[in-house]
Amino acid sequence: MSLAPAPHAVGVFPTYSRHRSEVALKIREKKLSFTGDDFDITDAATGAKVFHVDGKVFSLQGRKEISDAAGNRLFTLLKSHFHIYTTFHGKGPASDATIFTVKSFSKAAFSTAKAKNTYNDVPVARIRQVLQRGSTAVILTVAPGVNFALLAAFCICLDKKANEQ
Repeated sequence: MSLAPAPHAVGVFPTYSRHRSEVALKIREKKLSFTGDDFDITDAATGAKVFHVDGKVFSLQGRKEISDAAGNRLFTLLKSHFHIYTTFHGKGPASDATIFTVKSFSKAAFSTAKAKNTYNDVPVARIRQVLQRGSTAVILTVAPGVNFALLAAFCICLDKKANEQ
């Protein structure tokens, strides 16, 4: 089942919203990383590197720096500890300004988010887990015109929330 194109660009990074067909990304946590929070995000069809997530050691906020394939930092993902419910903030590369926030109100809210990612009740993405060579990866399929950098960050938040349980 194909995802319908968004009526207009959806997301905060225009470069990653300008695709006219679905984009499928494979998100896999690196098993042999020092922090345990490093991810490789590749094109699911070609295996080409799209993003890299570098988890920082000794970070109280679980700092993760997200970069494009060329190594340019897009944003930093931080977990906030001063909220009742799990909250993640995406901070811009040039300033400390928050450019997006992901919040959960309960474990059920994050579980539901795995199955239903919508914009105005129209699905914008599909997320499914796959088992490959003894490890789990996530395949994120994003509708045309929807920001896949932002949704990849959302998947990382889902993973971190699931690992807390």
